[in-house]
Amino acid sequence: MSGTAGELSVSRDKKEFSGERFAKNIIFYLFVFIVSLNGTTGLTAKLKQYTIKKGDTPAQVAKRFRITTEELLRFNNIKPGDGFRIGRQLSIPRPGEVTGTQYTVKNGDSVAKIADFHGVSQKDLRAVNGLKPGDFVRAGQVLSIPYELRGGALQGHVVRQGDSLVSIAKKHRVSIKMLAVTNKLSPGDRLQIGRTLIIPEDDEDVDKPRRPAKVSKLAKTGKKVAGGVMHEVQPGQSLWIIARAYNTTGERIIQANGMEPQTSIRVGQQILIPGAKEVVPVRLKGFASQKIRFVSIWNDARVHLRLMNKRGRVIPHSRRQLSKLAGSKFKTRRTKLLHPRLIHMLQRVAERFPGHTIEIVSGYRPRRRGQRVSKHNQGKALDFRVRGVSNTELYNYIKNLPRVGAGYYPNSVFVHMDVRTRKTTWTDYSGPGEAAQYERGAPADPEAAADAEKSAPPPPPNPLGQGAVAADAPEPVDGDRP
Repeated sequence: MSGTAGELSVSRDKKEFSGERFAKNIIFYLFVFIVSLNGTTGLTAKLKQYTIKKGDTPAQVAKRFRITTEELLRFNNIKPGDGFRIGRQLSIPRPGEVTGTQYTVKNGDSVAKIADFHGVSQKDLRAVNGLKPGDFVRAGQVLSIPYELRGGALQGHVVRQGDSLVSIAKKHRVSIKMLAVTNKLSPGDRLQIGRTLIIPEDDEDVDKPRRPAKVSKLAKTGKKVAGGVMHEVQPGQSLWIIARAYNTTGERIIQANGMEPQTSIRVGQQILIPGAKEVVPVRLKGFASQKIRFVSIWNDARVHLRLMNKRGRVIPHSRRQLSKLAGSKFKTRRTKLLHPRLIHMLQRVAERFPGHTIEIVSGYRPRRRGQRVSKHNQGKALDFRVRGVSNTELYNYIKNLPRVGAGYYPNSVFVHMDVRTRKTTWTDYSGPGEAAQYERGAPADPEAAADAEKSAPPPPPNPLGQGAVAADAPEPVDGDRP
């Protein structure tokens, strides 16, 4: 009897210990969850907001809130050459909450630590401050912080009071995992106020599904209807192939047609392509990454490259070769690599116009003293044309790509395409060597002014007429202004 009572007592003690341990675990994980949500220390205070009005300048707004212009611009991820658009809402930092273009070294700082905090590369940080590899920084030293983000990233986020990985990822529509990996963080890490986090690309810079292995013909089998295009499915076509041809997603097509997510389409089926403005040719079979012919107009250099591997990623060797072809006309120490998403866009162009040679007019251009920063300086822009395809048709295609800057020059011999966070299009009727003449009613893109280059002599008139291209057309002035 006493043995039984002892056993019951031990059993009760074990249950109590187990329950206590479970409660402690719950409290611990709840604490970790709260820390990850809160992200930064201190109470979450609502930030001041200001909407840009007509006549406002960065200096005026900064002075109004007793902060520096650099603090205002960096806190809102605005680069010096970016536009100060009327109606844009700005977040106002507290004085001293974020560093501007200057940083005073503190005890314990290093080049790596400072570069990581500001979201820039150590190489760029050393370059703008004249620091050689192996040079150390000392407390009290004032460093200039470059605006170019690490790895050629398009977008950064300055950590503010109350930010967390969860809230930042949600704001920029990227996964928490991608955001954490890109910035070498763990989900529970505490974020430093003022630190610049790199926002990873959320499309076309990541793995893509394997593509079928054969190229076949194109066919137009749709008709324009209210709300889009009614497409008739052909043999060998898939929802992915059709969506890609119309620059949309399979999810949008499924939703517009009231289809189940796993539904297979059948030959002869009529499906609505929502928002499509015109009927485009769609491939009858899938497209594997075939080799593409590129030629540089200014030196006639040629390469024949396969840009993507079977998983849809940019092939590093091809990226280097294409970057070299589209590089500076002047000798430089190293080749500036083209942005991966720009190469993905070229792949889309090649798929749209299979078998046509892509002629590069201008790619990377080193920044000159006193010149505003442009996409060309960053390896994020190309002026090009497609042999045998009118520039009008080419422009009408690329302007529908996601997050693209597309410039059309009816009186020149190329179109402009660049990588950016918001889609922007423009038409400039000026000829080579002339001042910009934008389409009436269309505001000038601020990046456009940065890219104006008037140093080269104007080429002779295009004998094929407006918008047409010839294989041996002379190089135009780089009058693109995206």
